[in-house]
Amino acid sequence: MKWALNAGIALLLVLVGIGLWAGQQRPPDRYLDDIISRGTLRVGMDPTYPPFESLRDSKPEGRDVDLARAIAADLGVQVEFKALALDTLYDALADRQVDMLVSALPFIYERQKEIRYSVPYYQAGQVLVVRTGETAIKSVDDLRGKRVGVELGSNADTEARRLARTRLQTMQVRPDYHAAADALDALERGEVDACIADNASAQEYAGQHTGAIAILSPPVTDEPFVIAMPVLASGLAERVDATINRLRASGELAAIMGERTP
Repeated sequence: MKWALNAGIALLLVLVGIGLWAGQQRPPDRYLDDIISRGTLRVGMDPTYPPFESLRDSKPEGRDVDLARAIAADLGVQVEFKALALDTLYDALADRQVDMLVSALPFIYERQKEIRYSVPYYQAGQVLVVRTGETAIKSVDDLRGKRVGVELGSNADTEARRLARTRLQTMQVRPDYHAAADALDALERGEVDACIADNASAQEYAGQHTGAIAILSPPVTDEPFVIAMPVLASGLAERVDATINRLRASGELAAIMGERTP
């Protein structure tokens, strides 16, 4: 009788242990399984936003295209791009027309119940730009009394005015330019002391005017680009994050995104 009781207790403990172990296991990711069995990663994007994504002779090209190809290569599958209108991207993902969205997308907090986002792969926020060799300006706090050029009506204009209103009352905002490149030209000519511009525009200008400007860190505003996947695609998200982190550590991600640092 005693033996039977002990055996029953032992069996119960085993069953409880199995239950706890099972509860700790992540459910299978059918999204990742489907991609692997299909042999194709279907990527949705709006191809109207160069240099991140565009069409040349009906073929996709750009930074996001190269990133998607790197992800597919790490998964061991082919990649298939689906051109979509911007306002249909998330619907296509929900309808499983595509497996993920790689389309210069910002992180949207309110979508987290239905969307799983990757780690950031590009900082699209506003950055502080100075002439190469500038030593008096190292951060936003050094802009007191300085002339700061911005594109009229841009996010940079909004942020510069906010800074002048709340923290840097003596900063002189110069919203006299119709494009970020015009403001950066004025910086190069010495008409302003610094510029605030979106990172993509600043990086593009730096590539075209080698050695003329320096893009300072950290960014003035935090606006990361992320990859969007179904909320239950946990395994897929892990693999995507692993690729992004690998590319970042090797320097390949910066090269893909055309990033330059001071």
